[in-house]
Amino acid sequence: MSASLSAVATPALAQNTPVPQGPVVPCGDVGELIRQIVAGNNRGYGSITLSAGCTYRLTAPAQPGGADGLPVITGNLVISGSGASIVRTAATAFRIAEVASQGTLTLNRTSVSGGSATSGSDTTGGGILTAGRLVLVDSRVTANTATGVGGGVEVAPGGTAQLTTSSVSGNTASDGGGIHVSPSGRLVLNRSSLTGNSAASTGGGLATFGNTDLAAAVVRGNTTGNFEGGGIYAGAGTLTVDGGDISNNTAHSNGGGIANFGATVRLNGTAVRDNSASAGGGLYNYAGDTRLTRSRVTGNKATTSGGGILRAGGSVTLIGTAVLANQPDNCAPAGTIPGCTG
Repeated sequence: MSASLSAVATPALAQNTPVPQGPVVPCGDVGELIRQIVAGNNRGYGSITLSAGCTYRLTAPAQPGGADGLPVITGNLVISGSGASIVRTAATAFRIAEVASQGTLTLNRTSVSGGSATSGSDTTGGGILTAGRLVLVDSRVTANTATGVGGGVEVAPGGTAQLTTSSVSGNTASDGGGIHVSPSGRLVLNRSSLTGNSAASTGGGLATFGNTDLAAAVVRGNTTGNFEGGGIYAGAGTLTVDGGDISNNTAHSNGGGIANFGATVRLNGTAVRDNSASAGGGLYNYAGDTRLTRSRVTGNKATTSGGGILRAGGSVTLIGTAVLANQPDNCAPAGTIPGCTG
């Protein structure tokens, strides 16, 4: 990954213009938080500071009958939390935040939890839905749910999400329990983690159909209930993983660590270890092109074959990569992956 991808900066709000910043939002004052978001949207930019360590409890959608707890972000807004949390506490289902195609939302040291995209036709992005630009720095997205895609975060077509030293954990969805990236969407994870997320169908931690880059990321302990990609499901587009650890993920069917169903996948210096599935414990390649360079695929398990890697289709290339100590075998079918034996 290039330096431009691995370093994520907070977007400039307005060149050579002082950033308007209201008073610190009083602890738990959701009404004032909403007022400042609306003012920033109307202005086009703004910076909002939450009270350190406080919880802001959303008890209703920002608009009656709406799908979002906060007003849709249409300007270029920064919310700084200093350990604050924004939490849905209502019986009514709504996600926490949505970024419109023209909007940018940066969250610094802020947690988002309890969002629910489970009502009517609005079932994507349980925590955050972005069709614009989303930036998370030292932030958490946890315990959100969607009956469609993107339990924690949904990156809609044309949208982008950049996470630096942030975590996405304990979220659930049909596809992409932690994060779902739609076609033409863009995701960058830098020193961030996807842990303990679950999907009923594919991509317990991440399901990507766009362009995704992971740098020194941890994908661990994610699960799928029915289909492929306990850690990551790559359905189309590109997936590049530089360094990092993909471990202890479980798929009900194939691809405990990664399932490639048509993407261009590149792993560079990555550990794929201790994952489990019916077939392809570490990697299941159904279609697309996967290349592992200076990586390690170790300690993975399959109940049928391809403990380390199973190539059902597409291509798998190993360059300076060790595939060792997987059960019941390292690669399957035998002889289909040059450089892999046992």
